[in-house]
Amino acid sequence: MILFELIRKDILEEARRVHELVALMALVATLSIPTSYLISGPGSVLPQDAPALVVIAQQASAILVASLLGFLVVIREAERGTINALKLAPVEPETLIVSKIVVIFMFLLSLNIAFVFLTSFFSSMNFITASYFLYIISLSLYLASVGALASFMIIYTDVGTLLASVSIGALSIPYLYSSAPQAVDAINGLTNVSFTFPPIAMSLVSIVLGRFLLEI
Repeated sequence: MILFELIRKDILEEARRVHELVALMALVATLSIPTSYLISGPGSVLPQDAPALVVIAQQASAILVASLLGFLVVIREAERGTINALKLAPVEPETLIVSKIVVIFMFLLSLNIAFVFLTSFFSSMNFITASYFLYIISLSLYLASVGALASFMIIYTDVGTLLASVSIGALSIPYLYSSAPQAVDAINGLTNVSFTFPPIAMSLVSIVLGRFLLEI
């Protein structure tokens, strides 16, 4: 199937650049350390405030990594001319866009999971619950969709990198803000799956707008 071949191609391509994956992991680890220090270090926050701090740090880490992955997976391939070649091949625009979202999602999900594990380890507190894991999946899907869309905007419009970064923030902040209390509840073991719906909607919007950009 073409979709799986495109996903496989991108994953293998990124896997060859081990130094970039190591750099992203180092970035996540670096962000988890001050978060852990604020939770368990001298003058740390109250225990009941720790989940909120973890959620905010998780969101900040995820939006930064999603932007970087959009550059690595989409923009760099466009610079090599591969995307334009795929546009001339019998590949539906939706298939190409979905493949990019899936690849960014897979790497972003792994790094988001690493962040919460490292934060839990360094702070000696457990923030890993089934409900919060579901939130991490939703957060990763939402930001993967936004990151892919913003990257296609950079390639096929006159939008600059800085403006695209602003677009990522503008598209992400409403979801991050509205889902933060639910994410805190998820860490505390409460289940509220309403945060799963916006990522699905954002994925569909990214596919539709991405197809429009590819057909310009």
